[in-house]
Amino acid sequence: MSLPCLQEPIRNSLIDDAKARLKKHDAGTKYSHLPSSKYSILLPLLAKEGKLYLLLTLRSDKLRRSPGEVCFPGGKREPTDKDDMATALREAQEEVGLCPHQVEVVCRLVPLLIEVAHTCYSRSFASKRPKFWNISAHCCGMS
Repeated sequence: MSLPCLQEPIRNSLIDDAKARLKKHDAGTKYSHLPSSKYSILLPLLAKEGKLYLLLTLRSDKLRRSPGEVCFPGGKREPTDKDDMATALREAQEEVGLCPHQVEVVCRLVPLLIEVAHTCYSRSFASKRPKFWNISAHCCGMS
C-alpha cells in the first residue's frame, strides 16, 4: 500500500471532524439583511499530512489600502454577486485561483461589524475538496 493511500483516510477524518465542529457555529443567512457596505472573506481550510491549514494571502506593498498586510481572500460585494458567499467565492477565485466548484462551504460565521466605516465583513469557512495545492502570495480584496 502506498503512502498516499494511507494518508487519505487520515485527511478525510481530519476534515470531517473540523467540519462537524465548525457547523456548530453556522450563522446561516441570519445576518444577510444588514444594510451596509459589505465585504466577504473566505477562510479556506486545507488538509495536508495530517494537519489543517488556513490559507492566507499577502497584500502587495504597492496597494493604496492596507499594503503588506496578511489576510484571507475576500473583497467588496459587487452588484452581480448573488449573496455574501458569491462575493467570497468570486474574490477567492480572482485572488488565489480557487475555483468555486472546488469549494465546499462548511459554515457562515457571525459577521464582523465595523461601525466607524459602516462596513460588514461576512466570514465563511470552506474546505477544498481536492488535495492540498500550492499558491503564490497574492493581494487580498478591498483594494
